[in-house]
Amino acid sequence: MLSKANNDLLTQTGPGTPCGDFLRSYWQPIAAADEMPIGGAPLPLRIMSEDLVLFRNDKDQLGLIGQFCPHRGTDLSYGRVEDGGLRCLYHGWLFDINGKCIDQPAEPKDKKFCHKVRHAAYPVREKGGAIWAYMGKGEPPMIPDFEFLMGPEPNRHTFRVVQTCNWLQGLESSTDPAHTTYLHRRPPGKKSVRSGSDIAALRGTEPPDISIQQTDYGTRIFAIHNSPNGKKYLRVNNYVYPAGATPSTSTGESGYQGRWYVPIDDYTHCRFEFFYRHSEPLNKETLIQNHHENVAADNRHVRRPENRYLQDREELKRNESYGGMGLYFPAQDAFAIETQGAIQDRTREHLGSTDIVIIGVRQALLKAIKKVQEGGEAPWLQRTPADNPFADFICTSGYIEDHEDGPSFCQRVLASKAAAE
Repeated sequence: MLSKANNDLLTQTGPGTPCGDFLRSYWQPIAAADEMPIGGAPLPLRIMSEDLVLFRNDKDQLGLIGQFCPHRGTDLSYGRVEDGGLRCLYHGWLFDINGKCIDQPAEPKDKKFCHKVRHAAYPVREKGGAIWAYMGKGEPPMIPDFEFLMGPEPNRHTFRVVQTCNWLQGLESSTDPAHTTYLHRRPPGKKSVRSGSDIAALRGTEPPDISIQQTDYGTRIFAIHNSPNGKKYLRVNNYVYPAGATPSTSTGESGYQGRWYVPIDDYTHCRFEFFYRHSEPLNKETLIQNHHENVAADNRHVRRPENRYLQDREELKRNESYGGMGLYFPAQDAFAIETQGAIQDRTREHLGSTDIVIIGVRQALLKAIKKVQEGGEAPWLQRTPADNPFADFICTSGYIEDHEDGPSFCQRVLASKAAAE
């Protein structure tokens, strides 16, 4: 369990909080790119307890500025996109993508009052099907070139979903390999909609043997399953600074997912899903259809606390799904984390041996936050193109030799990688 002080430290992310400062040291995804099309309407967003509006000006340049006009507080997300910026409907004040007030039509032009007004603004850029913002101090680092951001466009796709609980609950769920044996259990022979694989046939139905390694980028997570064919099946997943997870999928070496958990405030967050395959295009039509069937127009899951996640106890009894909540994994995850409460009280939990991952990820986070608190630089920031943040990064799944374990497998792979370079 955590002390109340450490639980508060990890879950409070507003401006000026230690965890908030840590998260602001990195670029954070704030919207899926398809939510901000060329010519689209401004999009109001709340990010780490700050109310902002994302927009494209009439030159198709992205801007992220404070949502409420500094004149009289009117909502700028209703504004007009024109003349190089976003214009408030109330008195016509115009703001460019950097938050500079460039026009005040009702003010005397010789007073130059607009030069005295500077609105909150943050740099934004589009990468990998998402729009990213840097809300920290100083020169922004680089956004690391994850494969799921840099691969060919047909091979990747991005979704954003809103979940009604603290960001850490989402991150911890995605780094926890033990829960997949139960929460996501499928009937025998039932293939995953997303990967097309029969997961039980690959991994079996028994809990995996779990271990971890702390790395430069966060925490490497090993889960070894005893496969029904008698072989050892290894999944190598990762926690990645500051708020990312890379779960390997049952597609093995052909690809993996990226997930990112961005606080809206301390009680809600966005889950970004980055689907990716190395060598072949995704079936985007199926992915998008599956998403639209399970996520409502408000970007929340159709299954939610208000309808008790549409749990069907008869479905559960018939073993059509483990929890009677359908077969859509993200909605099952949302059930597990949202029912922990808006902010889980970790002083009351009782961690077991399989929670070694949860403990390791928290230790990595606490160490990183403390470093920033003491005036140091957050870990794993890429400052120049010559830096290689992925030197020891592995995310894969597949059968391994009987004599191997997770660390020895990764050591072999990294040695081969180094020799090839």
